[in-house]
Amino acid sequence: MKRLSFAKDRTWIGLLAAIALVYHVYFIVKAWRQPVLLYGDAYYYDHSAHVLNALHLYAYWSWGPAAQVTPGYPLFLALVYRVAALFTPSHETAMHLAQACQHLLAVASSLLVYVIARFRLPRYASFVAALLWTVYPPVIYANDQLLTENLYIPFLLAFVWSFLVLVRDRTWQSFVAAGLLLAVTTLIRPSVAPLLAAPACLFLQRETRRAWKPMLRNYALYIATFAVTMVPWWVRNLVAMHQWITTDLDAANPLLFGSDPTFYKDTNISNGLTYAQQKALAIQRIEEGFRTHPLAYLKWYTLDKLGWLFGTPWYNSVLPQHAGLLTRLTFAYAHLHLVWVIVGAIGLAAGFGMRYVRWLSWLTVFLIVVQLPFIPINRYAYPTMPFLFVGVGTVAYLVTAWARLRKATPRRTAAP
Repeated sequence: MKRLSFAKDRTWIGLLAAIALVYHVYFIVKAWRQPVLLYGDAYYYDHSAHVLNALHLYAYWSWGPAAQVTPGYPLFLALVYRVAALFTPSHETAMHLAQACQHLLAVASSLLVYVIARFRLPRYASFVAALLWTVYPPVIYANDQLLTENLYIPFLLAFVWSFLVLVRDRTWQSFVAAGLLLAVTTLIRPSVAPLLAAPACLFLQRETRRAWKPMLRNYALYIATFAVTMVPWWVRNLVAMHQWITTDLDAANPLLFGSDPTFYKDTNISNGLTYAQQKALAIQRIEEGFRTHPLAYLKWYTLDKLGWLFGTPWYNSVLPQHAGLLTRLTFAYAHLHLVWVIVGAIGLAAGFGMRYVRWLSWLTVFLIVVQLPFIPINRYAYPTMPFLFVGVGTVAYLVTAWARLRKATPRRTAAP
């Protein structure tokens, strides 16, 4: 990709920004008229932010120090609540402000999808990918809730953009920026931490191996920047938790439920167990399952979990009884989800042979693979959807290019 020319792309970017902004402002106003519902993880994120502001203590389930989750999203909520407190004591207003900030971050996510796609795709295909992601109904559904995905996705997209810049430019500044964004993204959701090894893949290229010294120096800067950004969290855990915690302690529970093909029925499996006991039980069940029923467990950890993850959208499963026209249209579009998954997967598969897109293809595979050991719910597949929409844009580009080529190729005339 040549460097993005804002003079040439500004029309597309401006149009996309206007559509995304109007779209999300509509839903900001709509959400502001309704109470914010806190349940599940959202309740604990809200509690964590409240304790941070009240006691300057990072907690999660209780009022004591904790490291169940990384601190990125609770810190974001705490900051928004602090700003809201300058104007009103209403906690409901503070939560509405958090929703509004999330919707505005979603606008930024749409623009990031466009600029990421532009590394390889033409403007129209990049616009299609970004627009489909913008109006994808689970985006609104997610941003109306106080959940980590709403901060994770824009920072994940920012990291991916910085990484593609790193691949293109190979400058020390691009490595530092990518390392910083990866660390921030890890502090929001730690499953991306293994991407610390991603630049090492560049050593598979002959030209990189020929100039290995500057590449090695830049890679060291990438790792160092990541580590320096993570240091405050590591030190805090040593001081407050009296143990080394690289990211968080919450992996044991989803790992345990991920080991159970009937997880949706047996919801009490973790009751009364510590994190260490949950992890030990999960490993025991996985080992026993593969030893006694290897094919069944292989199917569970591949095809079955992929079906659970991508089979349905992270959205309302039932249409409200007195739904209006817009709600009905949105509901219908949300349930085209499987079409976008299939078409996007085809595009990303084709993308393995296309420069820059292949990195997105491998990233999508990585995001799916790291989720397979854990509980397979559609919420955890949601962060892969921006890349699947880039895959949809890739299909649009390839089909258009094929049609143009066919039209330009003169037809052979039959011999008399």
